[in-house]
Amino acid sequence: MSDAKVEMAAMLDAFRSEVPSHYSVCSLQSPKNNCVTFIRSEKYIDHLHALVNRGVSNVTVIAPPSLALPAVEGLSYYRSEHVDLLFTLFNNEARRGYDPRAFDRISSSVILDQGAVIGAEGASIAKYKDERVLFRHYGRVVLEENVYIGANAVIQRGRIDDTVIGKGTMISSLCVVGANTIIGQNCTLTIQSGVSGSARIGDRVWLGIGAKVRDYVSICDDAFVGMGSIVTKDITEPGIYAGNPCRFLRPLEK
Repeated sequence: MSDAKVEMAAMLDAFRSEVPSHYSVCSLQSPKNNCVTFIRSEKYIDHLHALVNRGVSNVTVIAPPSLALPAVEGLSYYRSEHVDLLFTLFNNEARRGYDPRAFDRISSSVILDQGAVIGAEGASIAKYKDERVLFRHYGRVVLEENVYIGANAVIQRGRIDDTVIGKGTMISSLCVVGANTIIGQNCTLTIQSGVSGSARIGDRVWLGIGAKVRDYVSICDDAFVGMGSIVTKDITEPGIYAGNPCRFLRPLEK
């Protein structure tokens, strides 16, 4: 075993000694009782305050030592210079042996074409010295009514929360939908288009051939994105968009 692996094991053991053995994992966006989650940036601090309003308690939050965090009832903080790594190690151990496929929700009206892959894991990686650790994905896949998934398309399961494809959405051949992405109703992803993880796509959105959407980007309802476009920023107004980087061209015709 490499020195890095020994150090990672010691890091996890030290954390485990501070956390009850029955704790699982959750995200800040969908918190649960008796869980471990993490925060990297002050822009997510509002999520910590929201836990109280949701009645969630017994949550341990892994956070960087330098981040100023509020005292919130039901929360405790564990400071670490290696937030992503520690959360990855804990996730992989806490949920080892858990089979998320049993909890996927796929409507009986869904059409899966030949070679479609539902529930693949994305390459979410934490690094430590000369070692890399894959964050194992245990979230659900939700495919609502009348969804079509084309040949050799890939729908990744959520890292923690769900990947959701809304009613009537059609995803063509060779498309990829990343982990934790939520796609609304009656959207169309044409051949070889791709959506990176944790994106949010509204209703009636069209992605042209080979269009790409960056991770954590949101697209509003009724946006038409031309073929080969690269969406790097949120689209907040309906209309026709194209280019690299993607930009507004004109309003949609009524």
